[in-house]
Amino acid sequence: MRYITYILLATAGLTVVYGCGRAELCDYRPLETSAELLLPSLSLYLTPYFVSDPKDAAKSTQDPPPFYSDDPFAFYSYVVVRHRPATPGFRTLCAVINRHFGKWERLVIVERLEYGGHDETGFIVAAVTRDGLMGVTNLGPKGPDAGLWEATLWPRAFRLDRVKFESCLAELDKARKSRKGLWSELLWFNNIDWPLYLLHDIKSDGSYISIGVCAWADLEDAERVRLLKAPLDYAKAAELIRKSPPWQNIVEGSASAKELRLAGATYASLIALVWENTLGKPDYFVLGVDPLAPPPAKSASSLEHEREHSGTPTAPGPSSP
Repeated sequence: MRYITYILLATAGLTVVYGCGRAELCDYRPLETSAELLLPSLSLYLTPYFVSDPKDAAKSTQDPPPFYSDDPFAFYSYVVVRHRPATPGFRTLCAVINRHFGKWERLVIVERLEYGGHDETGFIVAAVTRDGLMGVTNLGPKGPDAGLWEATLWPRAFRLDRVKFESCLAELDKARKSRKGLWSELLWFNNIDWPLYLLHDIKSDGSYISIGVCAWADLEDAERVRLLKAPLDYAKAAELIRKSPPWQNIVEGSASAKELRLAGATYASLIALVWENTLGKPDYFVLGVDPLAPPPAKSASSLEHEREHSGTPTAPGPSSP
């Protein structure tokens, strides 16, 4: 019953928006509470590409293992379709878009959806309006380091750096030109508790692109660095995605999975650029860089190698959480 309610609310939002015409999207105003739950350009229904390993369920220490460890389709339905529109952060995001910016020309939005015991949507909205640049977020620093973030219940305005934001718009224009028409895709990789990031670029004429990346950075350090050194080739990323079938589980380590990892590096880098050039500080989880995390435990072979070359015993390092 709860799922049906979400669908009805989404349909109500679509009816209001499309009833006003796509060209008038920038003038959209909610007519009732339910109407502010959805804008079509926020892409509630992304086309998903799943990369996972069915063997991970067998390796899980949880009993029973998390349902999404061997069923990415359940993940998509449970987290993206059902829980995302129900989070206070997503509802606040829609209300901010509807009521705060007035007549806008372009919106650039990043969503950070956390899940795994606590589902919440953090967001960044950067807008080009007739009154200039405007920014709103509900994100705040988590702990002493500004590279770790968490969603709050209180949206706040922030000042945008024009030069940095225009560099984001230039990159987004390149991504738009890499393919024709409207597109919205989600690249989901093996994941249990990493945030899901969604990037939307919406223009007042109704055109938009949306790209989602989940747990791309859950890689060995050397492999992650190798992929991030590749140039941001949006046409190549689009080509690699088109080669893979959506709505199917692609096994980690296969040729298709490696291609999607490369495409994911391009879009994760774009999300990281937008994040840092709007809020001014990075989010370490986008690219998997967290200098506060303890070093990983060293393997027995690496410890033996150190002993052979140092002549002294080496104590094992602390393990990752």
